[in-house]
Amino acid sequence: MKKLSFVFVIIVLNISFQSCSVKDDAEILEPYNSTHIQLEYSQMDYEIAEIINNYRASRSLSKLNILVEASKEAYLHNLYMVEKGEASHDYFFERLENLKKNVNAKSVSENVGYGYSSAQSVVNAWLKSENHRKNIETPEFTDLGISSTEDGNGRRYFTNIFVKR
Repeated sequence: MKKLSFVFVIIVLNISFQSCSVKDDAEILEPYNSTHIQLEYSQMDYEIAEIINNYRASRSLSKLNILVEASKEAYLHNLYMVEKGEASHDYFFERLENLKKNVNAKSVSENVGYGYSSAQSVVNAWLKSENHRKNIETPEFTDLGISSTEDGNGRRYFTNIFVKR
């Protein structure tokens, strides 16, 4: 297992967010086993899931269930982004393959972000972006994984993974 070192560097002071769908990565991380992670959801994680589900309900879309395996993938990706000091979709294909193998995922997409101070502010930013909003509004998704992680400087990183099983 590749051990992530925690190096906290502030590279950019602006807020950034990105959206991603299925695509291959040029490089693949060394395989890791997320089954041994003891996952704990923060209050902010639950708030993000609730805001997303309330938004989906307002559009007559089904509620997404929190999927622990997807949240583990989100958590590991947040650790990577904290180490790197920026939001990214690096190694998305690895997360996709892990979810296909572990929960029989048929489709996977993700939203990432950093620098937001509340659940409402990060979800609002995702909803203002066409690609992020599309991930949230995709009717076929059944589950979501969520993780918010704070770095040593108090900046939060977010990964929200959408899964169709």
